[in-house]
Parts: sequence; structure tokens; C-alpha cells
Amino acid sequence: MKKLLVFLLVVLGISVACNKEKRFSRYLQGTWKCSMVRLQNVDGFTFFDPAPNGNLSFSGNSVQGLVVSDFTTFQGNAVDSLNLNGTFTMDLAQSELNWIQNNDTLNNRIFVITRDNLEVEYFDEMSNQRLRYVFEKQ
Repeated sequence: MKKLLVFLLVVLGISVACNKEKRFSRYLQGTWKCSMVRLQNVDGFTFFDPAPNGNLSFSGNSVQGLVVSDFTTFQGNAVDSLNLNGTFTMDLAQSELNWIQNNDTLNNRIFVITRDNLEVEYFDEMSNQRLRYVFEKQ
């Protein structure tokens, strides 16, 4: 009897987790305007672009869009861009929203995902900096 109860709880847990990923995938569908980008450099300093240009569009399992950010740093202005034209996968167990394009995967950590808000963070290994993107549903 105990084994049956444990089995049913495991099956219920898996089905709830699967439904959660489907629900959040549905939330992503549509166009998201970027409302803020935060850059944290290798030295731990944080810079903000409160008015970046661009948006992302999710349709099915594809994602496309362009976001251009302009940061005022100690050395002057730094421009960064996120240009996507590929697919995405979501792994809620790892809190990841991964963008796949040209056989390359950009792993993003999910901070917020609701019907109206999306916040993800990407670690750029080449420049050793973190970029956090905040989006609002259009």
C-alpha cells in the first residue's frame, strides 16, 4: 500500500511539473518589449540601460528579435546587442530558458516568468559579464 501511494505521488508530481512547463511555454507566446537591461562586469560593477531598444517574439518553439543596449560605464559608453533567430527550450527544474541558434545554445537563468513579465540572465563567458534582461508583454 505504501509503495502504491509513493508511486502515485511521483506520477502526480511529474504530471504537475509537465503541466507547469506547458503553461509557462504558453505564457511566452507573443511579443515581449525589453524594458531594462543590467550589465555586471568582471569587476562586479553594475550598469543599467533603462531604455533599451528592441523586443523578442515567441511563436511555437521559435524565438526571434533584437535588443540593443547602451550602457554608460567608467570607460565611456558600451553597446551590447542580443540578436536571436532560432528556437528555445525551457527547463524549469534548472530554472533555464535556453535560446538555440546555429547549433549554439545560450543558457539563461529564469528569474521571473508570468503572463506579463519575463526576466532572464545570461552569462557571457567571452567578456566575463552578466546581462539581465527585463521584458514586458506587448
